[in-house]
Amino acid sequence: MLSWIITRWHKFRTGCSYLAHLVRTNPTLAAITVEGFLTRFGFGMIGFALPLYAVSLGMSLAEIGVLYAIRTLVTVVFKPLMGWVADRFGSKLTLVIAVAMRCVIGFLFIFSDQPWHLYVLRILHGVMTAARDPSATSLIAENGKQNRMASAFAWYLTARDVGRSLGYGVAGILIALASYQVVFSVAFVASCAALFTVKRYVRSDVQRAAHIPKRKDTSVKAVVPAEDPPVVIEYRHFIGYASFGMMVTLTSEMMRGLFPVIAVQYAHLTEMQAGITAMASSIAILFAGPFFGWLADNVDRKLSLSFRGIANIFSSLFYLFMPNFPGFLTARVLDDTGKAAFRPAWGSVLAEISAAKPTHRGRIIAVVDSGITLGEMLGPLLAGVLVAAFGVPAMLGVRVLLAVITEIQALIVFRKK
Repeated sequence: MLSWIITRWHKFRTGCSYLAHLVRTNPTLAAITVEGFLTRFGFGMIGFALPLYAVSLGMSLAEIGVLYAIRTLVTVVFKPLMGWVADRFGSKLTLVIAVAMRCVIGFLFIFSDQPWHLYVLRILHGVMTAARDPSATSLIAENGKQNRMASAFAWYLTARDVGRSLGYGVAGILIALASYQVVFSVAFVASCAALFTVKRYVRSDVQRAAHIPKRKDTSVKAVVPAEDPPVVIEYRHFIGYASFGMMVTLTSEMMRGLFPVIAVQYAHLTEMQAGITAMASSIAILFAGPFFGWLADNVDRKLSLSFRGIANIFSSLFYLFMPNFPGFLTARVLDDTGKAAFRPAWGSVLAEISAAKPTHRGRIIAVVDSGITLGEMLGPLLAGVLVAAFGVPAMLGVRVLLAVITEIQALIVFRKK
């Protein structure tokens, strides 16, 4: 047991040393990681406060459901277009504009006092997310080392998760002690800090090229320039990756969206117990993200990708056969650990499949990653229909079946590197 603890501690220290090395040698990756923390902190606060604020404005639960769904729908529609924008105008510029939009959205939330205001802001949030995700992923793919790609994504995604969890906690305290406007104001300040970080420390393609020494070419080829052939992207080659990402996210989001309701009404947990399970899973992510990033880089990326489906299967069985506090605690930790295992490996996949066409990197990442966003939208919708029509056990049974199908799909999609 002691040797196991020492081994894990050594791996954790190795990961921390790699993070410190990144800050010194690659400020772009460090800046994007800090930006992910700050923006998720600010919009984690807004995400926690928004449904409560909507209720205070007299909105029904159905209207709040549409309020959340509309952001994801807008993101799915605009993400391919924003991938082209990132390729055309640069990933840094697109990211700066996206984070600036977050500042504006956070500022406008302070003065929103009508339901239609919230709908407009959620639409803008969807456009901003569609612009931010491909550009941030492209920058990590461009600046991360090939043999450390999953680890780079792991630290970035872990920072985002920590920021979101802290945002939830701070928002709850501020709502109790102050007001919703104070929550929105703090979120606005956090977004502005993220904007400064990106603008100051993220290097653009032109800035990176300026640091590369140029060698004069006096060959005949240099005298007679040749036109580069047009790049043709056959997106049909990426359908398998996109559909796999959609299926993985769909099965995981089936439970995540309905977890508080199912925990209280089906498992008869108290609100405090439901909150403890969410907190425990957030702590698990802190360790699972860097560990599975290292695993994907050094052992087997397919194992990290498949762990998401395995976690979906076993967590569903815990939810189904142990509807109590220990069972739901174990299941939620499994769910979030699976998510932490999947996302760094998925980021590594996006970097690899887009590396062959660097001038079209943003478009490729946006198209493939749209499957993830689509799964985030379809998962809660499917789960809600199944629970309303057949009950929680039937929904969990379907979730297990879909997770098994997803694992079979993974074997087909990744049968070749």
